[in-house]
Amino acid sequence: MKHVRKTCAILLLSAQPALAAPFCVENTGLPPQCLYVDPGQCQAEADKINGRCTANAESFTVPQGQSAFCVVEPGNAISCVYSDLATCRQESARRHGACLAAPPPPALHTAPDPFAVQRPY
Repeated sequence: MKHVRKTCAILLLSAQPALAAPFCVENTGLPPQCLYVDPGQCQAEADKINGRCTANAESFTVPQGQSAFCVVEPGNAISCVYSDLATCRQESARRHGACLAAPPPPALHTAPDPFAVQRPY
């Protein structure tokens, strides 16, 4: 009976999908290493190899904002108010977090002007 329970437990655990870590270290020529749960550890490892810490799109989303860079602190508190990389990196080091690039805001779509003069040519 013990073997049946143990086998069932193993099957249940293996059937669940593995969750990827929310932060990845990227470097030119290497695949992303999505091994980091703590943004500060991700940034520290990225600094060691002259890489960058990025968000794993499968498990963490950086919000779109008006600024180009975000500081992500431990506990995943996000502050997207940095327009330049140097300031973002400084603040992320002070807060023991990571500086991540924010996705650009969506493009504004303007509706056609219904009163515009339409020429036949």
